[in-house]
Amino acid sequence: MKPFSLDGLRPVGPLLIGACLTIPTAHADWLLPPGASARLGGGQVNLGCTDVQLGGTLSMGGGRTSAVRNVQVAAGAQLNLDSGSMELAQQWTNQGSVTVTTGSATRVASNGCPVIGTAGLVQLSTPTPVTVPLPSGGSGNARVLVSGPGGCAVDPNSVQINSTGPSLPPNSRAPMGVVRFTATGCSNATLSVQVTYPAGSLSGLSVRKYGPYGTGGSSQMGWFTPTGLTISTGAGGDVVTYTVTDNGNGDNDPTVGVINDPLAPLLISDGTDIPTVPALGPWALLLLSAMLGMSGLLCTMPGRAKRQA
Repeated sequence: MKPFSLDGLRPVGPLLIGACLTIPTAHADWLLPPGASARLGGGQVNLGCTDVQLGGTLSMGGGRTSAVRNVQVAAGAQLNLDSGSMELAQQWTNQGSVTVTTGSATRVASNGCPVIGTAGLVQLSTPTPVTVPLPSGGSGNARVLVSGPGGCAVDPNSVQINSTGPSLPPNSRAPMGVVRFTATGCSNATLSVQVTYPAGSLSGLSVRKYGPYGTGGSSQMGWFTPTGLTISTGAGGDVVTYTVTDNGNGDNDPTVGVINDPLAPLLISDGTDIPTVPALGPWALLLLSAMLGMSGLLCTMPGRAKRQA
């Protein structure tokens, strides 16, 4: 395997600066060793079904890299997609750091490179679950894992479980709290959300999402069953899985690319278990009236006797 030198790029120390031109098709793997850095600028690179292996720092700027077979971002390496694009056909491995503004990585076939994996936008980073404590009254923690394509990312600090939330349906409460998170960079994207609660904690509860739902003129705000809802129970806990789409059902932020998502397991009562005051029968009411009358008579007699004396 030999390193690929980017034709048309001028080295300046350890930095390669793009010349904003189209670079001929390469037929060798592109290796960027640790400590090295490169900037594609406005350039375009066709790798001819070979690999990109990053050990250093690559900044795409507004550049485009196409016909890549596999991409590997090694531990300690940095890929700044910026507003650029990278097209690969097969494996995406990120053990380092990937940042993006409006750019993307897309899995698509190229000449001699069939697609292996799911075609379309690539999940740039392996999603990391966020563990948050359950509110007062709950026991233990919940683990929230959100997966989405491209540069769609969840701010870990936005993942919360609150004891209060949007107005709950009648005769219901949220004993496990209300899960919230905010994801950005998700224009028209669909997220897969997985929330793991302590084993057995969802027994008797109904999982609902809050937000806009319905289509056209029938759209309304409220609690509803989320799209693709599944609930599984095992030794690892009670796992809730569902999907939410940017500006689709349940997205509480109308900003394109931003998804705000409340969800809660609800304890919904049909009213039969609401405590009621027991009613007395007619004879019991008559007896109670007589007892109250006698009590009043006894209370007034000493006073009357004293006045007569």
